[in-house]
Amino acid sequence: MKTHAITTLLTLTLTLSGTALASTPEANAFLARHGLVGKTVEQMVEAIDQSPQARPLGYSAGITGRELVLSDGQQKFSYPLGDKFYLSFAPYLRQTHPCFNHSLSGCQGELANTAFDVKITDKAGNVILNKTLTSQPNGFIGVWLPRNTEGTVSVSYQGRTAHSAFATFNDSQTCMTTLPLLQS
Repeated sequence: MKTHAITTLLTLTLTLSGTALASTPEANAFLARHGLVGKTVEQMVEAIDQSPQARPLGYSAGITGRELVLSDGQQKFSYPLGDKFYLSFAPYLRQTHPCFNHSLSGCQGELANTAFDVKITDKAGNVILNKTLTSQPNGFIGVWLPRNTEGTVSVSYQGRTAHSAFATFNDSQTCMTTLPLLQS
């Protein structure tokens, strides 16, 4: 009985906020329509961000420091990220756009399907990631990082480099468009 009361309270709270629970029939139907049913939150984020479809997609998908939010314009579904943080960044040569929370369904970077040498370090200089990554069809590179850390993203491409600070707190930006590739 207590579990039912908690579930009812959560449903009421989320319904009043305009966001449906992830396990509702409506949410499951939405996920099925977009090929996301049965996927973890990490798998959904990666599938949407890596989609070869032209932007914008036919539905809204955004990621904050706390959650993945999906919407068909009528309903909104929210999925907590858990203990990891998703940062999506788009190195560029000539053009970029201002961005704070990454729109998995709308953001388009300049350099799609391009290999970059990427090094991510924390403030103490510890290497979190150091490898060649290829940008997705949307021109972004998405990485899962540990929460509650700060550091630097460094990108190299054809003798050009870019560096930008990042943070992975609940209110941190998930979309980094501050990586102009300059001659080294």
